[in-house]
Amino acid sequence: MRITPLVLVALTLSAGPAAARQKDTETVDRTIAFSRGGTLKLNNFSGDVRVTGTSGNDVVIHAIRTADRDRLDGIKLDIEVNGSTINIEANKKVPGWHRKDNDVVDTRFEIQVPSATNLQLQVFSSDLIVRDTTGDIDAHTFSGNIDLDVSSASAVPDLKAETFSGDIKARVPQSSNGRVAFNTFSGDLKSDLPLTLHSQSKRNIDADLGGGGGSKLEFKSFSGDLRLVK
Repeated sequence: MRITPLVLVALTLSAGPAAARQKDTETVDRTIAFSRGGTLKLNNFSGDVRVTGTSGNDVVIHAIRTADRDRLDGIKLDIEVNGSTINIEANKKVPGWHRKDNDVVDTRFEIQVPSATNLQLQVFSSDLIVRDTTGDIDAHTFSGNIDLDVSSASAVPDLKAETFSGDIKARVPQSSNGRVAFNTFSGDLKSDLPLTLHSQSKRNIDADLGGGGGSKLEFKSFSGDLRLVK
């Protein structure tokens, strides 16, 4: 019997799902009593991260992890509390884990923190979204966007945001004062607030926000834009 090209395509497509590993989903929820002004550190590889400031005194973590069952069992979400610091590691290998083909679990986070919490967020292929916080922020991603809203703060906190192929947006108080540094290869800077330019080159912009002084606002994106909004 002669097999036509159409049948060959159908056979190839039907074999793919059967050979692929079945993905499972698990949810992790944890509430931690936390002191205001503490620090939350998060390390994730893939999966968007959203952090929201609240008037409460707890850190509420909701995470959705997606991977095949073997990876979910061999790579755990680790949460540690050390004094006034919470460390979240999305991909903590259990002893004896030896798979080399894919050693990460896609993890999406929704986290609530006391508004004054300082944030240190390190991800790879994820968007980072922060809302209604007033503490310092240090946010890094490789292939995602960064969207920060600290407009509820009485004065703009120190901000540091870095991404390779994404845009950065920072919403700050209208009366903000600080020093803005933007490093980029092909991105543009747009600001709704007054900036006083100190220096500008092909890749670097250095300017005062408002009256200058005070807070440090450091931004870096290889191919993305920076927007300061009020």
